[in-house]
Amino acid sequence: MDKGNKGWWEFPRWSDVYEQETDEYIEKAFATRSQGNQISCPCCTCHHRYWYGRNDVRDHIICNGFMPRNDESFHLGRMGPEREAEDLQHDEPSNMNDGIQELLHDALREGPNEEAKKFLNLIEEGQQELYSGCKKMSRLAFTIRLYI
Repeated sequence: MDKGNKGWWEFPRWSDVYEQETDEYIEKAFATRSQGNQISCPCCTCHHRYWYGRNDVRDHIICNGFMPRNDESFHLGRMGPEREAEDLQHDEPSNMNDGIQELLHDALREGPNEEAKKFLNLIEEGQQELYSGCKKMSRLAFTIRLYI
């Protein structure tokens, strides 16, 4: 199949071309810029922010799609780990305002609900000594060992 001017990531994810090129990309990436047995995942969800092993990266690219890098570091032959770290520092900040700070602020202002209070009481009780003078095991640790 002639790929023409298309990047392989523009083909349908179920196509043979997409799958073959994904495998080739992964081979090159692991040969040139792996850290141990992981590379930064280039899928559309991870955007090179998270590091995974070969099979996980392949699954992510097939399921989520591939996000090509728009700088010269995209060419794997020129990529080294120190260059990638430098490039990531200069990337545009991502729009990650997911409202987590506001959510935490609201939750802390209102205090825990009844269910959370029960859970916190259980945790507090679980941290107590198993018996008076026992410094090696808490009630929670003992209970967990019983179930193992």
